[in-house]
Amino acid sequence: MINGALHIGHVMAATDESDAGRQAMRLALDVASRARARATVMRVLPFDGTVCRGAIEQLQRWVESDRPSLLPSLPIEYTVAYGVPGVEIPRAGERIRADLLVLGRKERTQAMRLLLGDTADAVARRSGIPCLFVPTSGIRLRRMLITIDGTRRGRTVLRAASAFARQVGTELHVLTVEPVHAGEPADLAVATPMTRTDHLLADLDDSLALDLEVRRGHAAEQILEAVEASTPDLLVIGCHRGGPAGVIEAGSTARQVIHHAPCAVLTVPL
Repeated sequence: MINGALHIGHVMAATDESDAGRQAMRLALDVASRARARATVMRVLPFDGTVCRGAIEQLQRWVESDRPSLLPSLPIEYTVAYGVPGVEIPRAGERIRADLLVLGRKERTQAMRLLLGDTADAVARRSGIPCLFVPTSGIRLRRMLITIDGTRRGRTVLRAASAFARQVGTELHVLTVEPVHAGEPADLAVATPMTRTDHLLADLDDSLALDLEVRRGHAAEQILEAVEASTPDLLVIGCHRGGPAGVIEAGSTARQVIHHAPCAVLTVPL
């Protein structure tokens, strides 16, 4: 990102031969084509002390099998890494100077996360590059919902999401969630000035302010309810780097949303 704005000059898809990996690869190439950006497809293989000969050629053949529907004129670069995907994916993105990482988001139970860990969670915590997580059903980028607050971090997310929307040609909608304090009566909550919203209205231009939705309550719950009600193709949320691995439900708002939102999720590193 440049001064908080997301300029897409290089898109990297981290994929495997799963349905989620295929959807991530397809969307990454679509975004690269729309933004007139470079495209790289990468795969992480387990490290067992040997190098898999022909791994890049195998990856290329797998991608090429979809070429009739994947913009045949778009040039694609290929790379293979060895190790733990949650570590190697953000490392490869930084090495090739990607502006956007695209990954499939596999559905996992809480027990599976505890036993096996979760690549999406690991990448979101480690990456200094915006990450686009794609559900197994795939998406069409038409409508975007941006979740922000009235802080400087919220403005960073807004700038990045607005730039992304311009480059790929999507509609833009904005959501903010006002906190409800413990023991606060419902009628008082309605009457209390919304401090975060006041900051946002002062910062947003007229076109965005007209489409600002304000909710009150627990952030993750309200964001997911808004997604269910408005059915966007893409949800954008700020994501703090670092933090412990483990149960997603005990983590940050972004980590909960990544795993529970039915749509694709774009995380902007804070």
